[in-house]
Amino acid sequence: MDNSLKSKFKISPTASLVLCLASEIYQDGKTCQAYLENIETSEGELLLKSFKQIFEHSESIAVLRKRYIRNLFDYYANQFTQFQVCILGAGLDPISLYLLEQYDHQIETIFEVDIEFMDEKRALYTELIGDQNKVRLITHDATDIDPLLDELKRLGHHSLSPTIFLLEGFVYYISRDKFSTLLEKLAAADGNKVVILDYVLPFETIHESNREKSRLMLRSLEQGLGWPIMVYHKFDIIGLIQFFKGEIVTSDSTQSMEKKLYGDNEIYIYPTSGFMEMISFQFS
Repeated sequence: MDNSLKSKFKISPTASLVLCLASEIYQDGKTCQAYLENIETSEGELLLKSFKQIFEHSESIAVLRKRYIRNLFDYYANQFTQFQVCILGAGLDPISLYLLEQYDHQIETIFEVDIEFMDEKRALYTELIGDQNKVRLITHDATDIDPLLDELKRLGHHSLSPTIFLLEGFVYYISRDKFSTLLEKLAAADGNKVVILDYVLPFETIHESNREKSRLMLRSLEQGLGWPIMVYHKFDIIGLIQFFKGEIVTSDSTQSMEKKLYGDNEIYIYPTSGFMEMISFQFS
């Protein structure tokens, strides 16, 4: 089977940057590799070069985030016989392809939600895996949660089955009010819900060895996006989760993620060496 479209899907430099940063992770599965081959990422590769001039380990933090998310899926897959997945702000990341390869017998449905790219992504998925009923792509503002929950229900989401909500790189781009409202609505919704999310720390809290590099990277990214990235102290995130009665299951700095995944710390030596942290929690 030829898994190449007639022409590669062209996207903005900023959108392709994320795929370029984590290109290593997409070599783990055949369908993920084929997916990436159908996207034009040359402009993102140029951005990546400029990022690496600021911080030589730019790719490491993206790869670390994605590998740790996979590690968390392994953990939660062992907790649930069957589960659903809902990816908010899914973008172009092909994690659904990876999840289907790993947990096809356990996953009931994967819902991907974003305001753009869903039609193009559907075409790529169809080319690679055919009409896969388990993956449902929804063009919707993922922060407009009430109508989204209605749409999920309409498309087959079952509140009696556990759902893992993945918010990868999501809270960077939404207001604090919208983030708070999202947690409130998820907490109030029926069913057992797991939430996995990462967040960016204020650069002044980052260890001095990486503080200026982190500041320059974030400012460069903000310039490319055209809007500011939201940052949170760890106690802000934990406080919000606990306010809505969420039960925190895991909470990791970049340092602890590197240690757990690789057994040692070669890049992120100090607890605040990296500007990103990750947390997972449950509403039931």
